[in-house]
Amino acid sequence: MKGLILKDLMCLRKQLTSFCFVMVGVLVASVMYVLSARFGTMAKVGQEMLKESASQVDVRNIGSMVLVMFMLLPIASVGDMLYVFLADGKAGFGKVSASLPLPLKKRVLARFLTIYAMFGIGVAVDLLLAFLLSCLTDMLKFREFFGIIISGASVMSIYSALVILFCVVFGYGKEQYAQCAALLTMLTAVVLVNFDKVKRFVVETLIRENKAESADFWAPLDFIREKGYVLFLIAAAVSVLAYCLAYRIADRKRGVI
Repeated sequence: MKGLILKDLMCLRKQLTSFCFVMVGVLVASVMYVLSARFGTMAKVGQEMLKESASQVDVRNIGSMVLVMFMLLPIASVGDMLYVFLADGKAGFGKVSASLPLPLKKRVLARFLTIYAMFGIGVAVDLLLAFLLSCLTDMLKFREFFGIIISGASVMSIYSALVILFCVVFGYGKEQYAQCAALLTMLTAVVLVNFDKVKRFVVETLIRENKAESADFWAPLDFIREKGYVLFLIAAAVSVLAYCLAYRIADRKRGVI
């Protein structure tokens, strides 16, 4: 299984290179933004917004949203199992995978362990960046940074687990369909779980053209900042379910993954 994990990591080596460049860019840009928000142009922009119609909460949350984007970039760039399946398809790995002297359970598990190892690297580096930023700004505390990092890693884990599942379902050559299916599944789940809130937002904001309440508008940000553990538990459940389904489907395909 170690060999399969190393093989998958080699398929993701370009992303690891991109990850290094992203980390350098994010570090420089985020530090410059934080300093500007405290002493420079962004601080003046915030003061002008307060003089108009924005509240202190709105100004703080807008600044927080920018930092959220910075924190999510490394995790989003660190790994996507789609590239592993694309590389395996080009190399014809599916023709020999079923004959490997390794149980199917471990071969399927290797795919999941690879992507979670990549996310572990992203989370570790993000935590170091969060510690640095929390020392430079009072927009977000380290605890809030930690919640954002866990939320981002959890969402990407759900996406990657679904990509692996649908790649096994559709087979080689249809990886783009697997990616679309994973995104559509996640979007559908979010809409169904928050159907009442989505309906109220559409009716009040888009149809009646009323201004959305500030608390409702910033609710998603508050959720990922304060309740990352909920997304973590959901990601764990989805990963286990995706692994079980992927194994059963691969077993029916005579071990071809």
